[in-house]
Amino acid sequence: MSALAGAKVQTAERTAIEWEVRLREAELSPHEQAAFDTWRSDEANARAWQALQARLARMRPAVPAERAAVADALRVPSGKRRRLLRAGFGGMVAVLGFATVRDGVHRLGLDADWRSPIGQRRTVRLTDGSRMTMDAGSRVYRIAAPSDRALRVSAGQVLVEMPSSRAGAPGRFETVHGVVEADGGALNVGRIHRHSVVSVGRGEARISQPGRTPVYVAAGESVAFTEAGLTRFAQPFDLVSAWTRGIFVADNLPLPALVDVFNRYDSGVIRVTGGANQLRVSGVFLLGDIPRALTQVADSAPVELTRIGDYVSVFS
Repeated sequence: MSALAGAKVQTAERTAIEWEVRLREAELSPHEQAAFDTWRSDEANARAWQALQARLARMRPAVPAERAAVADALRVPSGKRRRLLRAGFGGMVAVLGFATVRDGVHRLGLDADWRSPIGQRRTVRLTDGSRMTMDAGSRVYRIAAPSDRALRVSAGQVLVEMPSSRAGAPGRFETVHGVVEADGGALNVGRIHRHSVVSVGRGEARISQPGRTPVYVAAGESVAFTEAGLTRFAQPFDLVSAWTRGIFVADNLPLPALVDVFNRYDSGVIRVTGGANQLRVSGVFLLGDIPRALTQVADSAPVELTRIGDYVSVFS
């Protein structure tokens, strides 16, 4: 497909979503209805419309296809609804523009050696006797099979309880931002949104990044790091690893980072738009009840939460 043809298809898909929302508002004038009929008379637009309806039907398999639209569940004024479409349209396209909503996003790690589904934590035993608990929506790869002493955490985070290294080879955990090594003990390591995090419960860890002097993290200490460097933060290991008990503790955390955690526990899509991207949030959230957690954020912070059907929540 040429770039021009691809752009035309994408435009038709987006316009189909806009029309779906407008039609569900039941406010169309005869002029608008005629405009819709004219738009749909184009062959490419008709295909985009039919594909959208089929996808919406799959999103609600227990509801007749003619009532499957996400817009059917909207209960916000039409003007605001259109503003949300403009502000968070990337999220709407992500939700409605692919054949399978969550599968198209979260099955990217099917080749992972270990993975945990959305909303479910998982605990596994490694070959050296270590016990690894994976956060929901996490993916972990062996770096060098068959050993489990060297792993890459590509999504989510893990809590690893390791025996002491007998052969001198430390446990090694890579993230996109660097390498964490430990000879034993208890270690929480992984990614949250745009940064990696390390927290040590027992023992000592070493963080290595290209071109930088290794940094040591003692028991009880926690560090966040990116390509730009690292920052020690005040949360102790018990709070950082509270996700293993179904609790997430945020301490002045950017709202997009908190939403990244929530998205690993919710079957829909949660988006942050506009000025809400700059907001920082503190609080204790129950990961088993994300709708309640979203309301908790909206009640305690200067942000507006709008729910779009059962599948999309937007902070703005």
